[in-house]
Amino acid sequence: MSWDKYVDANGVLRNLLGITDANRLSEAEADFTRRRIRELEVHPVQGEFDIAHLQAIHRYIAQDLVSWAGELRDVNIAKQQMFCPVGNLRSYADEIFRRLATHKFLQGLSREEFISRLTSFYGDVNALHPFREFNGRTQRVFFSQLAHNASSHIAWDRLKPEQNISASVASFGGQETLMRMMFDRLIDPWVT
Repeated sequence: MSWDKYVDANGVLRNLLGITDANRLSEAEADFTRRRIRELEVHPVQGEFDIAHLQAIHRYIAQDLVSWAGELRDVNIAKQQMFCPVGNLRSYADEIFRRLATHKFLQGLSREEFISRLTSFYGDVNALHPFREFNGRTQRVFFSQLAHNASSHIAWDRLKPEQNISASVASFGGQETLMRMMFDRLIDPWVT
């Protein structure tokens, strides 16, 4: 096994808490990130809905846990599939967020169009996976802020983890139907 600056020899994420047991770290991560995400619901990180904004959210969420909070990863990572190669992170991020700005940050859309575009951008940012860890939590906060900015709300509490994983894997392969269905359940009908 090659050396990974993010992970200890025993496979546990190097962390500011000095925890070397994977289960204890998982519990600590859940506690710390849950608290930070609740804080962001009251006092959101301000930004331009670009990569710097995403990095600022990641920095806030992971600040208690890792020294590299908010920094783009410098290694390739994969779960079921390889995410954006590290050499393409910046250019792919620039392209995604440039398109998001072109689409006026999803403001002024019908519910159906909002869900369709949200699905596409969520899938793109998930494929980008710009951080070594904490991508999902960071994405959910970012897209919650984006939805709020577009006068909408994503009810993440309705999301089942297995549904998110299935939708993300399918989206990564170009199949957006599951993700579109997921967001259809998470976004309340428009009030007219």
